[in-house]
Amino acid sequence: MAILTKSGRAAIAASIKQQPIHLAWGTGDPTWESAHTLTKTFANNQIQLDHKPVKALSITQGETTFIAGTDYSVDSVMGVITRLPNGNLENNATVSIAYTYATPPEPITANALLNEVGRRTADEVLFCVGDEDGDLITPTGRFKASSTPTNNLFLRFTFDFDNASNQIIRELGVMVGTLTKPDLPPGQRYFEPTDIDESGILLVLERTVPLIRTAATRETFSFVVTF
Repeated sequence: MAILTKSGRAAIAASIKQQPIHLAWGTGDPTWESAHTLTKTFANNQIQLDHKPVKALSITQGETTFIAGTDYSVDSVMGVITRLPNGNLENNATVSIAYTYATPPEPITANALLNEVGRRTADEVLFCVGDEDGDLITPTGRFKASSTPTNNLFLRFTFDFDNASNQIIRELGVMVGTLTKPDLPPGQRYFEPTDIDESGILLVLERTVPLIRTAATRETFSFVVTF
């Protein structure tokens, strides 16, 4: 059986490293992480919520608060509540439900952000290897730079104070092969959608907790992409 070797993965990383790399950010769907309260009636012992996935769900009826795992179960991914037979919820009960519409997982078929507001050129693109004492720190661990190609690329992006100020950022995407318009000022590093001729390929997609941008802060993001 054919395999992709470690050196082959390093070759892919080396090819990516030679291309323009940007971090795009966007506002995503403003209803992600929104709170909802509604009244529903069990039908065939189930309630289908208006959103999925969900989190922080509670069910009440008057002054009574029902207990998850005792009175009902929740399929948070599908947004379905099921009445448990030995619980205190009556069949066909009408209840008040409060929940949060959770941020959906990143779809593997995505090729763009939902609502991009801009993208920034990478400040650093380095080959790296995992190292507990490394000085390249990311949410997934510590790494150190490598002078020879590896199958890991460390990427760092720092947005300026005025980039997307007053926006709420909910999604990030590492883009490879972006082509910007040829008449832009030399040295420009932040690009809005109108500055882009060809978007390039979405390499990594992350949906994040809402980040409220202000002109008083700079945002730095570090990733390690493993091939």
